[in-house]
Amino acid sequence: MNLLLLFEADRRDEAFVVSGRRAAHVREVLGKGVGATLRVGLEDGPIGVATIEREDGDSLALAVEWRETPPRPTTTLIVAVPRPKSLKKLLPEVTALGVDTIVLVRTWRVDKAYLASPLLEPEGYRPLLIEGLMQARDTHVPRVIVEPLFKPFVEDRAPALAARGAATVLHPGAAEHLADRSGPRPVIAIGPEGGFSAYEVEAFERAGFTRAHLGPRILRVETAAVAALAHANR
Repeated sequence: MNLLLLFEADRRDEAFVVSGRRAAHVREVLGKGVGATLRVGLEDGPIGVATIEREDGDSLALAVEWRETPPRPTTTLIVAVPRPKSLKKLLPEVTALGVDTIVLVRTWRVDKAYLASPLLEPEGYRPLLIEGLMQARDTHVPRVIVEPLFKPFVEDRAPALAARGAATVLHPGAAEHLADRSGPRPVIAIGPEGGFSAYEVEAFERAGFTRAHLGPRILRVETAAVAALAHANR
């Protein structure tokens, strides 16, 4: 953990109080006690330095000096809902790399059972996003949108996303490499294992997306997402 993320619920007048896993991590992993300092951030707000003022049972009281506020990432990532094991890997990694919005959409090759995963509920995915933020020293929690039906999404909502910036649908065999595309607010669509169907790629194109590839190798969804964000956020 490179940053301890704080929330408004932790605020106690001029101080912040943390307990549970976060306090235990500060004590047991970081080895910090009263008088020590650590880097902290406020959800969707500034980053600063906290001094541990006192320990009350399993709680730590922190005095915080706020400094700069990191900019919010601008990239939108559209991902065909992966299997839960892959999603658990994907969410912290893409959050650490910097993403504004994550859209999880069911496509033809996505097993309907994946939509029942508790990771698609806020209680399931939010801790994974927080993990990524604390790794990357960021405070802006990505927005997560779950789209259970492809056709209404691609016809009714994808065009507005495409209008935000350079919109790309990744597809093997495309003429253009993702590295050759640029824009201030990238939007990248990544298919499931096996890729988007021909109909789905064409539907994205009708919505304003351009085909691009990541190279000749076929990648896992979580690997493709990391590679795509590395290009988009360069």
